[in-house]
This record gives sequence, C-alpha cells and structure tokens, in this order.
Amino acid sequence: MSSLPASPHQTIAIGDFDICIRVPPDFDALLDEAAQRTPNDVDAIPYYAALWPSATALAGVLWELREKVAGRRVLELGCGLGLPSIVAAKLGASVTASDFHPDVRPWCETNAAANHIPLTFQACDWNSPPAWDPFDVVIGSDLIYEQRHIPALVSCISTCCAAKGQAIIADPGRDGLAHFTAAMQSCGWQCDLLPRREIYVLVFTRK
Repeated sequence: MSSLPASPHQTIAIGDFDICIRVPPDFDALLDEAAQRTPNDVDAIPYYAALWPSATALAGVLWELREKVAGRRVLELGCGLGLPSIVAAKLGASVTASDFHPDVRPWCETNAAANHIPLTFQACDWNSPPAWDPFDVVIGSDLIYEQRHIPALVSCISTCCAAKGQAIIADPGRDGLAHFTAAMQSCGWQCDLLPRREIYVLVFTRK
C-alpha cells in the first residue's frame, strides 16, 4: 500500500455513509502505459482505475437492500477500487473483494483501510475461481464490457453463489447486457430490474 502514488480522494455519499475512495491520479496515463506494455492484451486495460457510475449505483442498491446484506457473506467480482465492497462491509457483511487485474489489490485494500472496515481481497479468474464456500450474495458492476467473458462470468456466479443466494449486477446498458441476462436465465436464474438513472441494476435469484 505504501507504494501507491500520491492520488486524489473522492467522497461518495451512500445512504448514511460518506465513503472515501482514493483513485489513481491519471487514468489516461495508465491507459497509455497498458497500450505500450501489452498492446494486444485487452484484459490488461486498467478499467479498475476509474470510479464508474455503475459501481456507485450498485453501492446505492446495497444500501437500499441493507437488511438483506447485513450479516451475509458477500463476494464482489471485478471489485476495482472497492466501493460496493466497502459499503457491504459497512452494512455488516463479511466481504471478499476479488479482481483479475494484478494492480487492483493495493488500491482496494487502501480504500478499505481508509474507511476503517475489514475486507478480504483475493485474485479471481472467472474461468477458474478459488474453491470458496458459497456466498449468500454475489455482486459486481461493469463486468460485461467484453462479451467473450460472459460464459465464464455466468459460470463463476453460479458456482460461487449459494443455492438460495442472490446476484446483484449493475451495468450501464452495454451491448452484452441482454446476452448476459439471457445466459443467466438459461442457467436457472430469474431476474428483477432495478433501474437507477442510466444504470441497470439486475437482481438475480435462482428459480
């Protein structure tokens, strides 16, 4: 955590919480660096380095559903800077934050510490997730920017979520959203839509 560059903080009001999120100082510079270092690897693009509206919308829905979050085991996929994970932990959940990108961990852990909450971080490849005990709630935001990842994402959610659990996924309406929703439904999930301004928040429960 001490190796992180000097960076600005954003304060986000979620329900009764004011969440402090430290963000990388120059998103465009990180994009340029990734393009130069691994020009053909789209998975190396540092999407984690911005606080996206979908993450804020997801955090807000977690606050609205706080009675269903408190005391539960929650897994965030593609956690990035960690805002939804931090809100879930503040609501009393036992939270595991996960991401595939190798640069995420120090940012997520720094933000958790800044908000004085316990958080477990673990790297996660959706194609082969760790052998976790099932989680009560699986959450994620802006996860389907690459349609080729949808089968692995659906499989990961289905594997990691408990039989009577829920998955809450926020998305700005990307091209793959309908494909993702249909794939979840074909795997035995039913979907409820909670629109939040320009963000689609999908709450999945098993049939």
